[in-house]
Amino acid sequence: MTAVSLPASTSLACEAPTVVIRSGALLHRVRAAAVAVWRLAPGRYLAIPDGDDVVVLPLGRLTRIGRRTTSDIVLDDTTVSRRHALVLERAGAPVIADDRSLNGVYVNGRRVHEAPLHHGDEVRIGDRLMRYLEIQATKASKAGRLEPSASRSPQS
Repeated sequence: MTAVSLPASTSLACEAPTVVIRSGALLHRVRAAAVAVWRLAPGRYLAIPDGDDVVVLPLGRLTRIGRRTTSDIVLDDTTVSRRHALVLERAGAPVIADDRSLNGVYVNGRRVHEAPLHHGDEVRIGDRLMRYLEIQATKASKAGRLEPSASRSPQS
């Protein structure tokens, strides 16, 4: 699995894909407010804060999350178990499942053993907070231009 992270000093060019969101970085660009998210290809992602950056990682049909180096997403944090969580598909819908972790998996502040994921959900694994993103293809993106479409807004 490949992670993409850009330094905070990188400009938000209109043509280049942008996958890093810094707090306040888009405030001065009100007219182009979600450029960072709009440039993601259709798919499912976890956005994980890392210092001043946010690393956006694509999710596969089965994604293992944990401290173990063989995990698909490795979180180097002592509050994260070696095998902490799984993100998988059940009946075509994304689900996060606790993989017998000590500190549990939380979705929107509620501890879960297994829960469906929706665009904008806040996921906590150990002490690490992350956001689930689901970008769907639009008619414009199918025609060659990338434009956003999410299953629901993060505020709902």
